[in-house]
Amino acid sequence: MIRQGVRAVREMYGLTKGLGNLRVMLGSGLVGMVAAGLLNPVMPLYLRSRGLGFQEIGLLYTVGSLLPIFVQPVLGALSDRHGRKPFVVGLSLITSLMVPAVALVDDPKPLAAVMILKMLLSRSAAPVSNAMVADFAPTKQRATIFAMLDATSNLVFVAALFASSAVIRTLSVSGTFFLAGALFLVGSLLLLALDDSRAAPRAQAEAGGVRAG
Repeated sequence: MIRQGVRAVREMYGLTKGLGNLRVMLGSGLVGMVAAGLLNPVMPLYLRSRGLGFQEIGLLYTVGSLLPIFVQPVLGALSDRHGRKPFVVGLSLITSLMVPAVALVDDPKPLAAVMILKMLLSRSAAPVSNAMVADFAPTKQRATIFAMLDATSNLVFVAALFASSAVIRTLSVSGTFFLAGALFLVGSLLLLALDDSRAAPRAQAEAGGVRAG
């Protein structure tokens, strides 16, 4: 699995040669997937330990999954109008700060509210982030890049899941939350290096076609 992961990262790195923005997003995404993989196994157990029942946890995840349905179209329209980078970076930074906040909240109701808000922000940002990848990817390689990015991210996520038990035993549950929060923050700060002033590949191709005509 490790060899496959390394190979996938190398292939993705090769595909993004000369595409600095895509490499920034790749690095940020992989760091975020490591953090998500560390948190995923422990999250339901942590919520149970803070007094939330199974029905309440199910309701929490249901609400956190439904609310983005209403927010995503608004964020998508705003990012088309005002640019994607402020939304991607801003939402990523806020979400990264909310991860350690979860470890600091003991009362079940505020904890549920923080979790719902975290899910709302992270899931609402996903379409804008995907659109940003499409903006920076060459038209002829777009599907290939999306596929390789998804495969690479999944491999890193699985590797983090595999390592999560050892990390939790070493750092404790709270320590794992803070580590994941730090990784999310690093991934968010990487996004600051994005240069969204560069024209999208599609736009460049169209402009070139007009000049040729």
